[in-house]
Amino acid sequence: MLAEMAASLSAHDRDEMAIPSYRHPNPAMRWMAWRRVEVIAGYLDDLAAKGEKARVLLDFGCGTGVLFEREAAVAERVVGVDLVLGPARQLADAWGIDVELMGPDEAAETIAPGSVDIILAAEVLEHVEPLEPTLDMFARWLKADGHLLVSVPTENRLYRLGRRLAGFEGHYHHDNAESIDRAIRNAGFVRQRRRSIPLPGPLAIYWVLDYTRPG
Repeated sequence: MLAEMAASLSAHDRDEMAIPSYRHPNPAMRWMAWRRVEVIAGYLDDLAAKGEKARVLLDFGCGTGVLFEREAAVAERVVGVDLVLGPARQLADAWGIDVELMGPDEAAETIAPGSVDIILAAEVLEHVEPLEPTLDMFARWLKADGHLLVSVPTENRLYRLGRRLAGFEGHYHHDNAESIDRAIRNAGFVRQRRRSIPLPGPLAIYWVLDYTRPG
């Protein structure tokens, strides 16, 4: 399935959606890519275990939709938002998952304030500039005490080395994990937990974070 998606996308879009990482011939690179997915899925399971099924989950920058199956298990309605929706639609159809797909402009116009229980932004906020309007939009969309789940790259030396080993060139991220975390907290969100992948400190390549919007 990922190979079919890759064939239909530009090189830029393939990189943006992390498809080369998911399919990388180096097992360590593949593990790192899928480990992010596993940790985020674990966060979703933890939230589901605390109460009733979420009514609305919004996957902002859903990419290929690799988390759709887990999202559909914890939410009554899943909304996928991305600039390029073909791969997500292809995967949702193949898996038989009911996902509502829309572009960012449509989402900004149609998602009602205070209507979303969980927003997921995995490997996307580092591409957004300026970041503050998007965070303000998240705050409008989320219900009081709703959750914002984020995964972001540290951009440290180990991360940059990993990108070179994986064959990715250039540098197109506007922010890193620390600056994004700071911006989210400055926007009024409260950080509940942070997981470093693979290990804390200088060995952290990614952070996976869970925030709430206080009521």
